[in-house]
Amino acid sequence: MRYGRYALAILAFVTYNSWVLWPLNGDPQAALGYLSELAAGDQPYHWLFRGCDLLAALVFAFIALLGWRGWAGWLGRRAPQVAAALLTVAVATVLDVTFNLPCAESRDAVCKATPFAVRHVHEASSVIVGLALVALIGLVAIAFAEQDGWRGRACWVAAFGLLVAALLLASAILPAFLPLTQGPVQAVQVLLCSGWIAYLAVHLSEGRSAAAIRGTPENLGTPANRNTAENSGKPGSDHSSSDNPRMGRP
Repeated sequence: MRYGRYALAILAFVTYNSWVLWPLNGDPQAALGYLSELAAGDQPYHWLFRGCDLLAALVFAFIALLGWRGWAGWLGRRAPQVAAALLTVAVATVLDVTFNLPCAESRDAVCKATPFAVRHVHEASSVIVGLALVALIGLVAIAFAEQDGWRGRACWVAAFGLLVAALLLASAILPAFLPLTQGPVQAVQVLLCSGWIAYLAVHLSEGRSAAAIRGTPENLGTPANRNTAENSGKPGSDHSSSDNPRMGRP
């Protein structure tokens, strides 16, 4: 499992950052518009970017299914909620891939002026992805706060979640004032979020180990100690109540 969790972390990070291949598009402004426009139907190599997003969604779903119980020792009762948030990201990403944009509207005035029903579906699924990613971070912050209070790691994770939310909001607002600025903002946001999902993947086995440790009393896991515990109350044993004044009646 140790190597498997690192493999999942690497896959999650690499596949979700396929935008780094934007030079294949051939347009020097390709990385300045919305990153999902790289997978638009009229763009070169759109099948490559769509394929990477689909693979990322499958990796996210696999991590979420493992984390449903695998994060229990690490995140407590919030583990299923965190897994559900990541699963939502995966499903919404599949919708993004399925209902990809027909053209790159931020770089094509005709495309932007042409109404497409699929555009609204794509926008809705993209919003769901963004909200689920913020929830994915926020729920971990809450889990840490329930364990340690609102200090240390809980505050750091909460601040990280606010940063991601601010980037998501900026990518939606900036184009109205500064066209072709949303791409770099989205790139930072995607890097941070894919890094976060990789972080969750790395902690899969840690969650299971912590759960096992919490479920087993200290020094009671070896056969010798179990035999001692079982024999401690038997008559004639060295640890029986008749020979041990601490276990007898006052």
